[in-house]
Amino acid sequence: MNKRAAATYTRQRGVTLAEMMTVVILVAILTAIAVPNYNEFVQRSRRSEAREALTNYAARQEEYFLDNKTYTTSVSDLARDGTTANGHFTITIPTASTTAYTLRATASGTQANDVTCKTMNLLSSGQKTPTDCW
Repeated sequence: MNKRAAATYTRQRGVTLAEMMTVVILVAILTAIAVPNYNEFVQRSRRSEAREALTNYAARQEEYFLDNKTYTTSVSDLARDGTTANGHFTITIPTASTTAYTLRATASGTQANDVTCKTMNLLSSGQKTPTDCW
């Protein structure tokens, strides 16, 4: 090997295995912290979809009441299909009478992993449960 090739060889430097493993470990730790926080943020942001739908269904229930003098338990009577705009919640009407109703949004799909607000309710009296989801 001539002097020039030897000089070039000694100047080249690479990444050692220890340095590479340090970077991999740091990325793994950051990912373990960031991903659950991101998923929780996404779930919280999707709750607004349920709040909007429940409010819309409540307005439609009142319109239905004006026409029929009773509330309905059928979402199809309200000209709706029972799902929210992006399909993260299913809307049902578990109870309805001539004086009151309950609307319920139940998380579906990936949103079903949201244990805090798996179901959200809006009563005809205006009561919203669970309160920390609203």
